[in-house]
Amino acid sequence: DRMFCILPFEVDFYEGKHNYPIDYVGNPTVAEVDSFLAFHDPADALSDKPVIALLPGSRRQEIKDNLPAMLEAASAYSDRYAVMVAGAPGIEPDYYHRVMGGAGRSVDIIHGQTYRLLACASAAVVTSGTATLETALFGVPQVVCYKTPLPRLVSFLRRRFLKVKYVSLVNLICGSEVVRELVASSFSVANIRAGLGGILPGGDEAGRMKEDYRELRRRLGTGDAADNAARLIACRVAKK
Repeated sequence: DRMFCILPFEVDFYEGKHNYPIDYVGNPTVAEVDSFLAFHDPADALSDKPVIALLPGSRRQEIKDNLPAMLEAASAYSDRYAVMVAGAPGIEPDYYHRVMGGAGRSVDIIHGQTYRLLACASAAVVTSGTATLETALFGVPQVVCYKTPLPRLVSFLRRRFLKVKYVSLVNLICGSEVVRELVASSFSVANIRAGLGGILPGGDEAGRMKEDYRELRRRLGTGDAADNAARLIACRVAKK
C-alpha cells in the first residue's frame, strides 16, 4: 500500500501524476561512495599519469558496442593520460582483450576496483546506467554514451514518443543537461573525443560540471536509504 524509492524524481511521477503514495528514502549509492572516500587514501593512485576512466557497462553486448569507440576517442589523449577500463564483475579479462584488439595493448583493465579507478580519474567516458551516478558522486567530469542499433530510427522515436529528455541518471535527477549524452545518432568517436576534450582539466565544461554535481548531491540528500526505509516501515507497523 506504499512505495519507497531511491530516485527523487520518482515521487512526482508516482504521487504527483498517479496519486500513488510514495516516499523518497535517499539513494544507497551516496552512502556507498561516501564510505569509500572516507577510508580511501588519496595517495593510492593507479598511475603516475592522470587517468581517463572508461566505464563501458556490465553486460557483454554493452561492452562490445561501446568500448571500441570509447577507446578510439580516448586514444587521442593517451600521450598525456593513462587510459584505464573498469572491468565488470563476471566478465573475464580475455573478453575485454578480444573486444579491444590491438588498440588495447597499452590500456589497463581494472577489475573489481571501479571506485578506486574513479577516485583517481580526471575524466570519464561512461555507458549510461548507475555508473553515471557513481561517477558524478566522485566528482569526475564525464561524457555519457550508449550505442544503439538503427541509431537514426531510435533518435526519431525518442523525439516523437519519449516523454523524458534524458537517459542518464545525473540529468534525470537534476532535470537539466549536466552531462553530455551521446546516444543513438549522436554516438560517434568524433563526438566522444570532442566531449572528452571539454571535460579534461582546463576544458570548458569541467568546472561547470563539478558545480552542477553539487546540486545533484543536494537533491539526493545525505540520509542513509536503508535506515530511512526501515524507520518508515517501523512507524507504519506501529500505527497499525
